[in-house]
Amino acid sequence: MQKVQKKKILILGVTVIVASLALIPARVFVRAQVSGNTTVEELNRTIEQREAERKQLQQKQEEYAAKVAEKQKVAASLHGELELLDAQMQKAEADMQTIDFAVEDKQREITATQLQIESTEKDMQTKRAYLGELVRTIHRYDQKDPLELLVIHNSFSDVVNDLRTTTTMERQVTDTLTDLKGVKVNLERERQDREVRKRELENLEKELLATQTSLNDQKTYKGTLLDETKSSEQQYANLLDQSRQEQLSADSDIRQLQEQVKAKLEPNGQGSDDGLTKFTGNRNVQLAWPVSPAKGISAYFHDPSYPYRKYFEHPAIDVPTPQRTPIAAPDDGYVARAKNAGFGYSYILLVHSNSISTVYGHVSQINVAEDTFVKKGQIIGLSGGMPGTPGAGNMTTGPHLHFEVRLNGIPVNPLDYLP
Repeated sequence: MQKVQKKKILILGVTVIVASLALIPARVFVRAQVSGNTTVEELNRTIEQREAERKQLQQKQEEYAAKVAEKQKVAASLHGELELLDAQMQKAEADMQTIDFAVEDKQREITATQLQIESTEKDMQTKRAYLGELVRTIHRYDQKDPLELLVIHNSFSDVVNDLRTTTTMERQVTDTLTDLKGVKVNLERERQDREVRKRELENLEKELLATQTSLNDQKTYKGTLLDETKSSEQQYANLLDQSRQEQLSADSDIRQLQEQVKAKLEPNGQGSDDGLTKFTGNRNVQLAWPVSPAKGISAYFHDPSYPYRKYFEHPAIDVPTPQRTPIAAPDDGYVARAKNAGFGYSYILLVHSNSISTVYGHVSQINVAEDTFVKKGQIIGLSGGMPGTPGAGNMTTGPHLHFEVRLNGIPVNPLDYLP
């Protein structure tokens, strides 16, 4: 009687497990397209065979990057600027080829993973069907009593063999359940792997779009530069001088504002009840990136390769980012200046605690008002820098954020304050 009860419990448990396995969701649509006869092995082999081509693209990228670095060291001139632009565009095109190559491989990886998932699902269905048949067979044997077994068999040994068969099937049920659990774990891992690769693919496609945008902006800048200078080195020098005057004016304005804000909000350096200290707290400033640095840094603080260094030192870092990228306040602060210069050099100045201030140059849109407070992460404006657009000013080198950090009004290296 106890043995019969155990069998019934086993059958019930197996039935529940089989039912739960049947609830596993069906396949998910994958973007990569392959022929119906393509196998996982063929896809993986294709990815491996493309390694040599990938290395060639990387080598091309490195060559163009070195060429750009070389052109950046040349003293500012119209001829040098045009050569630098050509090198930057060649590098952008090589970057796009590399990213596009990575996109194709990522699509193959996703497809290979999807095929593996489909194979695993079929394996689960086969094992589930086999398990169900075992359960039904055991159940049929369980319904027969010993007297019935003796009647339908010719000898007692046949009865014993039947009982042994039942025992064997019970072991097979246990083994198959173990296999199914392992297959289910593999299936979930494969699905998670597929989702990771899909997110990586989305990031690659975003990077490809950003690089394409940057290339288009560089082409636009080259056209604008040729149009404004009429291929004249003297006109180019005049534009540089105008840009220098813009920078000197902004620097003088920022230094004065820093002192005025300090006197207004933190008299005697002690801080007022309703001033900056109350808003931000008397603490060390922990700056966050105002825009993503995913595209790197195109010009560093006091960069020795800065092409206009002969005319003025570079007091910031330039972060390449698409035109009209939202700029987030890197910390709590006070809006000391939000200068809209039309098509001239527009910028925003935030004053933070402990005599730290930040400046955002070439902004194409300003979203904050002067004499107000902002919280960390709040959008204060949109980036710019594309020649001939609002806020870009003279001699801008394309879409980017000019980001300064100042201590007591003096420019310091922003990278010392960023994570």
